[in-house]
Amino acid sequence: MGKRFSLSPKDVLGANGVVDGLRAMRDRGKVGHFGFSGLGETKALHELVDSGLFHGFQCYYNLLNPSAGQKVPKDFSAQDYGLILERAAAKGMGAFVIRVLAAGALTSDPSTGGGGSGQTLSPGSDYPVDLQRAEKVKAALGVDGTNLTQAAIRFALMHPGVSTVLVGFSNTTHVEEAAACSGAPAVSDEEMVKIRSLWETDFRS
Repeated sequence: MGKRFSLSPKDVLGANGVVDGLRAMRDRGKVGHFGFSGLGETKALHELVDSGLFHGFQCYYNLLNPSAGQKVPKDFSAQDYGLILERAAAKGMGAFVIRVLAAGALTSDPSTGGGGSGQTLSPGSDYPVDLQRAEKVKAALGVDGTNLTQAAIRFALMHPGVSTVLVGFSNTTHVEEAAACSGAPAVSDEEMVKIRSLWETDFRS
């Protein structure tokens, strides 16, 4: 297995870095706005947000790892994104949620989800682990798979720093479940208490 390609904040923000290239494209009328995928080391992602140079970013945020927008315990086993949604909102950035359904773990039929590749986008959010976490969310809320999917999307849309949710799908059922969220109410305070109890114990309760 070869090395994974990655950039440091200096590569992006420094002289002759990525941002300089993006600015040049904007000046030539090739692009109007630019952003980045919010995957990688939390400190580096915060540095990019704090620079104030980006218009938006893709944010990893879901019921199983809510750390981009919700407090989690210090020993949380998935990557802690350190409330990056709030930092981005303070800079006027748009936030586009990715993996809202945790690669299919939060759907009515996880077997058709995207977890079979073996690729983990976010450390600590391995697909088999997320399947176990999803079952605990279902039990806590007393919902089936369809309602779980809708709860996951409604949860992400509740955050004031979220601009939109990007929903992946493997079949038409996933599309129908996502579309059914249109106009649906937010996750209730009572439901959020149950979900937060899972986060606080890192899904061990």
